[in-house]
Amino acid sequence: MALFDKRSEQDEIRLQLAELAVKLADIRKQVGELNAEYSRLGESCVSEKAESDEYESYAKKALAAGSQEDARAFLNEKHKHDEKLSALTEQFTAVRQTRTNAMELHDKMVREINSAKARLAVLEARNAAAEASINLSKTAGSYEFEEKLSGMEAEADLKEAMAEARRYSDDNGEV
Repeated sequence: MALFDKRSEQDEIRLQLAELAVKLADIRKQVGELNAEYSRLGESCVSEKAESDEYESYAKKALAAGSQEDARAFLNEKHKHDEKLSALTEQFTAVRQTRTNAMELHDKMVREINSAKARLAVLEARNAAAEASINLSKTAGSYEFEEKLSGMEAEADLKEAMAEARRYSDDNGEV
């Protein structure tokens, strides 16, 4: 009875593999989107940092020129960019963590799929061996099998004897 249960287990594994493949495709899509967002936020952080540094440089030059009012205006702009940079850095950190989690989930699913495929291959091999054993037990040792095998051996012996006789007659010059 267990032999017949294996077929349903194989079908169940195939179904699970199909479901995992769909989920894996979704996760790959999410990882791709997170990678794009990660890159975009990284570029935005670099851009805001460059803007902040530029306004800081302008403020230093204004102070060196003796214009505290201009320096204050440049420092206010720098502060705005620093606030944007701070918010972007928080988003960047959150996206990086989500991206890392999604990539770990992706890798885990790939391992699960590979494990399920290996398990399925083992089940298929076990079932094939069991079927071969059943088929062998049905034929080997049975009277009909032995009789058929003996008949095939006798026929092969007869063909070989006839071929030998032809060779003998050809060698003696008889036709």
